Amino acid sequence: MSKRFVIAPALALAAVASPAFAQDSGDFAGPRIAVTGGWDNVQHGGENASGFTYGATAGYDAALGSVRIGPELEFSDSTQKKTFAAGATRYTERADRDLYAGARLGYVVSPSFLLYGKVGYTNAQFTIREDGKHRNDRSGLRAGVGAEYAVTPTVFLTGEYRYSNYSDSYPRNQILGGVGVRF
Repeated sequence: MSKRFVIAPALALAAVASPAFAQDSGDFAGPRIAVTGGWDNVQHGGENASGFTYGATAGYDAALGSVRIGPELEFSDSTQKKTFAAGATRYTERADRDLYAGARLGYVVSPSFLLYGKVGYTNAQFTIREDGKHRNDRSGLRAGVGAEYAVTPTVFLTGEYRYSNYSDSYPRNQILGGVGVRF
């Protein structure tokens, strides 16, 4: 994933948000997109390694009183990698792209603050290098909790913790921050 893919939307969001800071907060409903980044830790075989994860999320939140519910899709990548020793053999395992499809359920705590939980399907690709190189997809379940703060009616900031558990005992913990736009 190109750094331009992450940096350009973030700069565009900052440019749009700057003149609008004095406006009222949003209602946390409707379509949304966001760029995210943060800490990524993958565990496997008693070993773990951390890196930086970055990506883009798109979703829709329907309003039901103070409750918000809706679907969410995400594409992300990671810099996480670790070299392991298995007997006399050493190999490097690296986390690559991660695709997520799920649902988010939130509660509007105040006009500018939303708390939410999420759950869904995730599919991550890992590259393993030993004598050669092969890619290996792992599917699993993701669950997370987070908060969204409306800076303006259309611009928001997020903070989120999430846990993914992939096949063959690949647990993953992530702590992310993000900036997004509602339409």
